[in-house]
Amino acid sequence: MTGFNAEMYEAQVREADSRLKVLKAQAEAKQARADMDEISGLTAAEEQLKSDIAEMKRFAAADLAATKKDFEQVKTSADRRLKDLQAKIERASDRYSAWDDARERRFNARLDEADAKVNAWKATVDQQRVHDQRESSIALATLQEKVALARASAAAARRENYDAKSQEALNDAARYFDQAYDAAAKRYDLS
Repeated sequence: MTGFNAEMYEAQVREADSRLKVLKAQAEAKQARADMDEISGLTAAEEQLKSDIAEMKRFAAADLAATKKDFEQVKTSADRRLKDLQAKIERASDRYSAWDDARERRFNARLDEADAKVNAWKATVDQQRVHDQRESSIALATLQEKVALARASAAAARRENYDAKSQEALNDAARYFDQAYDAAAKRYDLS
């Protein structure tokens, strides 16, 4: 029988079958009895289509002139059933993708949740900014204190002609100053 491509029909039936499975899962999730009944009807139509394809294969294998008319009738029927099944699946699919009240409520709840999260995250960022500013102020105040202490220690060491005690105090002041200065430079120098 010319013009019969079993693989093409079977591929279209497999696609319809997978779409039916998705619709069935959606109907089960919604617990919609009417939708489940409709999908069962579509599944029955799919089974009839599979039967038609099997019959066309049988006719194609026989390839007898006498069976040509029967083959064409089955092929016409299968084509009509396939188009009908695809159209019904598409309509059912459109209903599931439509925005119903429950889906809109879930969507709006997610938007509200996102707004609340954004506000919470902004508050966290603001708290961190305040914390960082406070730490920055403390770090700068510490550096200023270390600078003043180092200047005072240097002045004291000069006054005391750099005796051992004043040099030790100056060394400590220089070490603390270096630590504070390096920490501030690391934090504030952007280059």
